[in-house]
Amino acid sequence: MKFQIRPYKAGDEGQILRLRKAVFGDVDPVRTTLPAWRWQFQDNPAGEAFCVIAEDCGVVVGQYAVIPTCFSVEGKETVFAFSCDTMVHPEYQRKGIFVALARELYRLMGEKHAITTVWGFPNEASLPGFTARLEWNLLCTFPFLIRPFRPLTLMCRHVPLLKKVVSAPEALKGLSVPSEAYDEGRGLVIEPLSHFDEEFDHLWKSHLGRFPVIQIRDRHYLNWRYLGMPSFAYLPFSVKWQGELSGYLILRMMNLKGHYFGVLVDLFPLPVINASVTRLVIDFASETCRKQGAEFMTCLLSKAKPEFLQHSGFRRIPNILNPKKWHFGCRFNGSTEILGSAENWFISYGDTDII
Repeated sequence: MKFQIRPYKAGDEGQILRLRKAVFGDVDPVRTTLPAWRWQFQDNPAGEAFCVIAEDCGVVVGQYAVIPTCFSVEGKETVFAFSCDTMVHPEYQRKGIFVALARELYRLMGEKHAITTVWGFPNEASLPGFTARLEWNLLCTFPFLIRPFRPLTLMCRHVPLLKKVVSAPEALKGLSVPSEAYDEGRGLVIEPLSHFDEEFDHLWKSHLGRFPVIQIRDRHYLNWRYLGMPSFAYLPFSVKWQGELSGYLILRMMNLKGHYFGVLVDLFPLPVINASVTRLVIDFASETCRKQGAEFMTCLLSKAKPEFLQHSGFRRIPNILNPKKWHFGCRFNGSTEILGSAENWFISYGDTDII
């Protein structure tokens, strides 16, 4: 079978979206729309995506895309490439297309843009190709953590004979988003956000030195990531302590694989003030998700200690019940001292392209 590999050109997006639907189905349907594609691959404040495609007789049968991501590495700003939307049509898989696409893209990025560090979350099927043939390093596999609200429903959904006995919770027709500030009464105030202003630039700059490797979280990034595509329905909140902006919280409600649940997408900085205040913020997030009818809330906070998450009500899901393993990897040149250790990276669900 012959196929041609070439860079993306304007107009390919229609076929790319059809390929996405053929590969991923209706998982997160928003991402199958043209506005979402433009938001992710063209409107990114760090720059437009780098993309190569494979085609057979003019039909797009494979794609590998990465988006530029601005990072702070020990206080120095640099640009990495985030690996996302690796797709090969089911009829063309296991024919070397994925590896050929990746190698060509890495070559073009290095020669034209001097970008050599690529990072991301390979799925179970593509992980061997990344590590064995594309020089990726698997840094860690993050556990799937949940704070359960309806544990009986959650467990019965995995028992075939009980699936029809316990019905799935339905997503509410309209999100009941808190319209007023939550005042905890001891100095903590959490307020809904409609825009990230310059105050969040100051927040970012005052905390960036705490994390050796972290994606830059200034207002330009935050407004694009969480407010630039309203269909994702992110719920952003400011966190104030003793009258001062001390952090932000991002939530999202999702309906996936028969489960309706809440996601603690991002929480910055970590901790917010201290462990006690951070736990109060997580309690607010949990209660907000529970009021939406969620079965559970999940989080990915790489810098949170396991015992802190356990004390905050999160439980690790056994691998047999885990719907997705969060493999975190990176491809880079030079010393592995900083980038080669997952302990140096600040990662949340907001750093992925799935949630």
